[in-house]
Amino acid sequence: MTPDAPPAYQILKDGRVVLPSNADPAAAGHVVYGWVRHHCGLDLGRNDPSAIVVVRDECYPEYSGRGFEQRLGERRCTVVFQESIQLFSYTDLADHVARRLARIPNWTLAIDASGLGAPFSSTLDLAGIEHWSVVMTAGANLTKKGKQVTCAKTLLLENMAVGLETRALTVAHDLKGKQDLLNEIATFELGTTSAGNLVLQGGGKGHHADRAIALALAYLSATHLDGNAGPVQNTLLGWR
Repeated sequence: MTPDAPPAYQILKDGRVVLPSNADPAAAGHVVYGWVRHHCGLDLGRNDPSAIVVVRDECYPEYSGRGFEQRLGERRCTVVFQESIQLFSYTDLADHVARRLARIPNWTLAIDASGLGAPFSSTLDLAGIEHWSVVMTAGANLTKKGKQVTCAKTLLLENMAVGLETRALTVAHDLKGKQDLLNEIATFELGTTSAGNLVLQGGGKGHHADRAIALALAYLSATHLDGNAGPVQNTLLGWR
């Protein structure tokens, strides 16, 4: 294979992407690893439905134009799946999530663990479903301790908004229910606190915006929680 030939990518089981050089000695030391992975966000419903959104995260190696030297190409994050689920039993919801994840290669999962989400996080732990447990707070900070994450809701939503504005995050043109998702995102608007601070507020009366929150969690996983380098390999541990 020469640098001018069309790319023939090899996707490894752990989600890393390789641009093979056919072991040409001239290519030694120039191979870089891209990736194809999936970030899943889950917003846990209380009286309203829960929602799952999946973002496909892709970045492929390419030739730089200097011999066999390789570099990473443009990173693309695309919403490829969404659904709302009306299940009130945590065990039933965990079972549904497990069935979904079993069909997704190289996934990570971030859930809203605020309030009633904390017991559900424990249910996922008992089921062997690895996940980021994200508690939304006021303020503007994000902290991580193991798989426990504390994130300001404003930061969570602004991160999604910036991704959509810059097109670092896009919605697949053929996504089922695409307009419903875009309508939910549009319910968020800039507000002012009693202290005069600007904050993002969303889901006005009659607007739960559960899928928009699930998308924000999935994209937060891509941008802040999961490393950009190396493999991502989450599995359902002992799930039956």
